[in-house]
Amino acid sequence: MFEGISATTWFPPQEPAECPVCSEARAALSQVGVAAAGDLAIELLARGQVAALLRAVFAHLARAVARGRVSVLVPEAAGRWRVFASSAEDETLDLVVDPDRYPELMEVRRTGAPYLAPDIEAAPELRDARSLLESAGVKGLAAFPVFAATPGAEPAVLKVSFYRGVAPDQLALVALATHQLVHRLSHIPPAEVAAQLGMAAPAAGATDPASLLNLLPVPALIVDGSDKVLSANARARWLLRGREPAPGEEPLALSLVPPGAGEGASRWEAQVAARKGEVHVLAWSSRLPGERRLVLIEPHPEARRRNHERTIRRTLAEKLRELEQANMLLAEYARRRDRFVSDAAHELKTPLSILRSYLETLAEDLGAGLSDQQQEFLQAAAVGARRLQRLIDGLLDLAALETGRLPLVLGPVSSREVVAGVVEGLRPIAVAAKVGLAAAPAAELALRADLQRLDQVLRNLVENGLKYTQPGGEVTVAVEQRGDRAVICVRDTGVGIPPGILPHIFDEFVRVPGSNLTEGAGLGLAIVRRLALAMGGRVWVESVPDAGSRFFVELPLWTGEG
Repeated sequence: MFEGISATTWFPPQEPAECPVCSEARAALSQVGVAAAGDLAIELLARGQVAALLRAVFAHLARAVARGRVSVLVPEAAGRWRVFASSAEDETLDLVVDPDRYPELMEVRRTGAPYLAPDIEAAPELRDARSLLESAGVKGLAAFPVFAATPGAEPAVLKVSFYRGVAPDQLALVALATHQLVHRLSHIPPAEVAAQLGMAAPAAGATDPASLLNLLPVPALIVDGSDKVLSANARARWLLRGREPAPGEEPLALSLVPPGAGEGASRWEAQVAARKGEVHVLAWSSRLPGERRLVLIEPHPEARRRNHERTIRRTLAEKLRELEQANMLLAEYARRRDRFVSDAAHELKTPLSILRSYLETLAEDLGAGLSDQQQEFLQAAAVGARRLQRLIDGLLDLAALETGRLPLVLGPVSSREVVAGVVEGLRPIAVAAKVGLAAAPAAELALRADLQRLDQVLRNLVENGLKYTQPGGEVTVAVEQRGDRAVICVRDTGVGIPPGILPHIFDEFVRVPGSNLTEGAGLGLAIVRRLALAMGGRVWVESVPDAGSRFFVELPLWTGEG
């Protein structure tokens, strides 16, 4: 709606019945909207004071802009606007608004025509202000010039903020109501409207080029004979970052490169003073009456590139600071977690050991005198105590590994002996589970490892293989040399690991579904990974669901050095 509309079309000489803007808006209305627009038109005809006209428009738009906000802003000195009236009770009247913070106002100033953004996400002009608008709950924006004392002068603007999704019928009704207000104000003497709005009415027939700067679609300045900046449009102020000469302050100036450039209308370069230093620009100029010149500027490509680089460096530095702070917080949270886990496990270890000894004593000394149900209860309690004991031991191992306090005695470890010890030690479990367990023939290798911890690693992997392998399956342990390192592979023909769990299989408290045993807390593989890293090695897994898994432990060979 209203795409490409000009200021001339928006402020037409026609009556509403002949107005193309009103016709286009009316065509988009539903029957209810047409009736509402007709009621407003009748009410506007009966009123002659600006404040009464605005109250009528606000009352009718309150139904079209549910939970939204309608404000009328009038131009002030130094290119700013003042809030003259608002439909929101909490909006302070006479509040001065800087248009540089409101892109929709700058667009109205630049074009002299309405600015419509029913969806702020799709409006490129609102990109920099989008986060602020979203935090305020604004979904759509519209800004309509409703009165200008003279052509080219700063207009009074009716601004609408939508806090819900904007329907085409809703936007059309707002546009038609606003344009009906434009028609009504055009029948009141401009000086009277300006006086009622508190606007300064320029002298009739004033044609100072400075009043037309805002109609130019590029940054534009008017300078005097000594290159002092006398006036600038909104785009130029944006380029110069909003800098306006304060009372008693030296005005902005153009520093020509080379000196004397710009006397004609050809392209030249200049340095323009800005809030944070000078801005390097390309410029064109033409003479105006009174030894003045109109200067059109745009950022120099090299300056634009440097600005982009500075922005990127500044943003990167900010993100690095945020990342550093986040890392510090994560490290602190990790320290607190490790301390809590360690303290809790130590506090539980002693009373649990006493509980286990009492349960074992009861089972040995009083078991014969208990009923079958009592013996079952006692056995269940003993199993639960053993499971808790393993969980606490695992938590203590994890805490010690995380903090580097787990003692390791690294030395030469026979691959054949450690594998044979694990296989023979777990054979009774394999026989009970009806799963084959064997060590593949391999050459003798001297591993650089801690014998007790390597035994713990392999025992955990083989127990897992037995746990997740159905009767009739097989678990095999093999060792091979790869360069200056040894790789131990524990292969099973069990249920495998689902793809969704595989990337997290070495995390704490992760268990694979399908175990034929109920014990375990999901700490074993997490301890395996940390022990392998502590011994200078690594661990990884390959698995196919329903076809088994292969866990690999890679360790350095013993070279005679600790």
